[in-house]
Amino acid sequence: MSWTDERVTLLRELWAKGLSASQIAVQLGGVTRNAVIGKAHRLGLESRPSPIRGNGTGSRRRNRAIDRALEAKALRGTMADEEIGGEKVVPDGDRHMHEPALPPIARRGGDVKSCLWPIGDPGDEDFGFCEDDTVPGRPYCAKHCEVAYIRKDKSAA
Repeated sequence: MSWTDERVTLLRELWAKGLSASQIAVQLGGVTRNAVIGKAHRLGLESRPSPIRGNGTGSRRRNRAIDRALEAKALRGTMADEEIGGEKVVPDGDRHMHEPALPPIARRGGDVKSCLWPIGDPGDEDFGFCEDDTVPGRPYCAKHCEVAYIRKDKSAA
């Protein structure tokens, strides 16, 4: 596949409309997502924020997981005004609102008290977190620290 003038023009138009590189690759045909990204870069087209990186805190994913866990509780009929992580959770129709937003998960040296190891599939209604007591300075309990972290003194197998 070569980049003809027509294909470059179409790439510019689709890029300006906000289509993703994958969507543009499908529209152009015979070209990969990475080829579209490379060509856009070489053409000097405006770069876009990464959909993966987000703001770096992971808060969006964590908030979605908490929302799913709360929705699962509501479906089981056990939802009442509760406090989760020190914040009040109040029902709002079919949705639940968090007031205020959760702070980012504490990292090393942080003050996380309940294990944040995910249990189950986030899409399932019984999804939740381990919630055992954490190892000081870690977001997980002792059992899950053994799985999450590789000790330097263990030899590679």
